[in-house]
Amino acid sequence: MKITRVSTAVIEANFDWTLVRVETDSGFTGFGEAFLGPGLTGVIRAFNEILAGEDPTHIDRLIRRMRASVVYASPGLVFHAIGGIETAVLDLLGKAYQMPVWQLLGGKYRDEVTLYADCHGGEALESISPLLKPRTPHWMGPPAEPGEARISVKHHGWDASRPEALTSESYARRAAEMAGRGFRFLKFDVDVPTPFETDEYNRGLSPQEVDFAADLAGAVRKAVGDGVGLAIDCHWNYGVAAAVDLARALEPLRLLWLEDVMPPENVRALAEAQRATRTPLATGENHFFLIDFERLITEAGLRVLAPDVQKLGLWEGRKLANLADMHYVNLTWHNISGPLGTMAGVHLCAATPNVLALEWHAASVPFFDELIKTGDRPMIRDGRVRVPSVPGLGIELDLDVAWKYRKLGEAFFE
Repeated sequence: MKITRVSTAVIEANFDWTLVRVETDSGFTGFGEAFLGPGLTGVIRAFNEILAGEDPTHIDRLIRRMRASVVYASPGLVFHAIGGIETAVLDLLGKAYQMPVWQLLGGKYRDEVTLYADCHGGEALESISPLLKPRTPHWMGPPAEPGEARISVKHHGWDASRPEALTSESYARRAAEMAGRGFRFLKFDVDVPTPFETDEYNRGLSPQEVDFAADLAGAVRKAVGDGVGLAIDCHWNYGVAAAVDLARALEPLRLLWLEDVMPPENVRALAEAQRATRTPLATGENHFFLIDFERLITEAGLRVLAPDVQKLGLWEGRKLANLADMHYVNLTWHNISGPLGTMAGVHLCAATPNVLALEWHAASVPFFDELIKTGDRPMIRDGRVRVPSVPGLGIELDLDVAWKYRKLGEAFFE
C-alpha cells in the first residue's frame, strides 16, 4: 500500500475547518482535519512531494520526515498541516486493518468521552477568518446592513460596543443553557472589554477589572452550582502580577483550570504565577514539542496541560499522555474543529488515561451534525461522545453537505 495523493477542502464555519484526504493505490482513503491558518491548504498539498509513494504504515517515520522537511519553517502552520495529514493516515490505516483509531493508539480506557462546552463570553462567537477578521460566510447571506460585520474583533476578541453581551446575567444564562444540554464541564472567557479598561496592551488588570472578571465567573458558578466543572480562558493577555491577582480572586470558585492567563513562551513567569495561587493554571495549545511540555511540568509546576488535538496530532499526543502521566499531570485537550476533528480528539481521549475532557467549540454552528453521513447523530449526547468501535475514525462526512458550506475560492479535494 502506497500513498498516491493528499488533497484538501475547507468548510467555512465559526472557523475554517480544513479537511485533509489521503488516498492510496490500494483503494483505501483516510480523512483528517487540520488546525486553521492562512495559506494552510497550500502547505498541506505541498507535502505530496514528501508522501507520494510512501507506505502509510510507517507513520512514526513519516511524521519525523515531514517535520524534518520543514525544519526551517517550523513549528506553527507546517505542524498544523502535519497534524491533519497524520489523522487522515491513521483513519485509512484503521480502515485497511479493520481497527478503530483508538486501537492503533494502544487501546481505550473509556467507552464515552466527556466534552467541555466553550461558552465564550456569554454568547456564541460567530465566524472569523484565519487572521481573526470578522466575516459573514456565503451560506449565511449578507450582513444586516452593508459593511456590517456580525461581531467585531479587537485585541481581546470582543466588541466593546456591545456591553450587553458581557454581563453576569448573560454569562449565567449561557451557563444554565449549556448545563441544561447535559454538559458537566463549561469554559468561559473573562478577557473581555470592561467598563474600567484603561490600556489593553500593558498586560495589566486594575482591581476593578479583576472584580468584574470574578463577578462574571461567579455568576456562572451560582447559575450551575458546584456539580458542574468550570474553567476560565484568558487568551494570553496578562502579565505575572495581573495573572496572580486574577487567579487568587477566582480561588473560591475552585476552577478546573485557568487557561492561558499569560503568554505561553515564558516558563519562568508561568512558574511564578502558579506558585502564587491554588488555582490550577493551564496552557499548551501553542506548544508543539514534547520538551516544551516537559518544561511546563517540571519547571512551571503545571498540574493541567491544554494541548491542541490538531496541532500536536494523535500520535504525538499519545506520547505526551505518557509523559504527563509519569508526573501525575492531567490533560485537557483544546479543540476548535468540526465533527471530523472532534472525533479524532475522541479517539485520542479514549486512549489517554489522564484526560479530563475534550473541548467542543461549535455550539453556534447550525450544521455540525448535518455534516455527519455515518456515525452517531447527534454526535454529542448529554455532554459526551460515544467512542466508535468501527474501523478508522468511525465517522464519514457527507461531502454534499460539506460542499454546501465550503469556503469559496478553496479547492474541494480537486
